[in-house]
Amino acid sequence: MHLARRAWCRTYQTVFRIALPVLPYTEPRILEHAEEVPAVLQKRSIHHVLIVTDPGIARLGLTAPLETALASKGISAAVYAETRANPTVSNVEEAASLYRESTCQAIIGFGGGSAMDCAKGVGARIAQPKKPINKMRGLLRIHRRLPLLIAVPTTAGTGSEVTLAAVITDDETHYKYPINDFVLIPRFAVHDPELRAACPPPLRGKRAWTP
Repeated sequence: MHLARRAWCRTYQTVFRIALPVLPYTEPRILEHAEEVPAVLQKRSIHHVLIVTDPGIARLGLTAPLETALASKGISAAVYAETRANPTVSNVEEAASLYRESTCQAIIGFGGGSAMDCAKGVGARIAQPKKPINKMRGLLRIHRRLPLLIAVPTTAGTGSEVTLAAVITDDETHYKYPINDFVLIPRFAVHDPELRAACPPPLRGKRAWTP
């Protein structure tokens, strides 16, 4: 690495480390079961939600209990189940369009890290409807509060349910880039071991289901 570039990186890391205690990092509230989600939504008068997941999770029917629990409380759920293993800009845009068409008020990222990253991207686009996702690349470029974001991980290892980052892939160039902002941290995370146990053993520790 060029000497000047290395010095800049070291300075950046040092400043960020010093500022860390005063930065607005918040930990998501933990729910133990997906069936607790409807109560969270009811308290906020939310009646329409978007569930973002991937084809494998949808094929296994893992979102069905949550959808049933939501319906029992009069909450409708639109499901976007086309998230790729590395979520793309088009995934984000398609899911965001479904959110708007279904008059959703909250987002649930259900699955591996890819589904949760896609859900974060959707939240960013809803918060900044006139700002393309590639313009949010980098650090602290969203600046607006997202709709209520709930993460329901079904795999272990990515930690996307507690991080401020999402990685998005450009459809044309296949270039992957992160968007990082404190508003991307989900406000709730569901740590339900039954969901992870329902995944095939080879996939429980992987980022996402690959159909």
